[in-house]
Amino acid sequence: MAAYFEFEPEKALVATAYLADRSGETMYTILKMVYVADRLHLERYGRPITGDRFIAMAQGACPSKIYDSMKVLRGDENNNYLPESEHYLSVDAITYDVVVKDMPSLDVLSASEIECLDETVSILKRRGPRHIRDLAHDAAWKETGRNATMDFLAIAKSIEDGGDILAQHLETRFSS
Repeated sequence: MAAYFEFEPEKALVATAYLADRSGETMYTILKMVYVADRLHLERYGRPITGDRFIAMAQGACPSKIYDSMKVLRGDENNNYLPESEHYLSVDAITYDVVVKDMPSLDVLSASEIECLDETVSILKRRGPRHIRDLAHDAAWKETGRNATMDFLAIAKSIEDGGDILAQHLETRFSS
């Protein structure tokens, strides 16, 4: 049995813009930060922020629909899953720098979601992009084949101190 959440495009857009605005990082680091924030929120509150499916890419866990949308913003792709993202964000086609042109309203995010986004930015500021990259290469990523979808049960089980309990909760939730 696999566990997946419903993708929430508005939350995904706001979370991506929030991380870009507060980190000043490139597209690739921001994508890994989305994974770290979603995983942290899953650990603490039993659900991710964005609901995006994560792909176990060679460079770490990557949110599929957000990645496709960022490729649209840099001019490479035509599948944009983030509503009106071109109004809020741009991605440089050469450097992959993400520019927040206008910050979307944070009203779609809960206090707990903002808490986890802020903590992810704090981890980046304290430990650097390399550490964020390392966090996106966790046990769930390691046990998933390259370019395959990571199951949220595997992500839950990879969490230390309570991951098994969270995985049991998700198994119960998704088995009904």
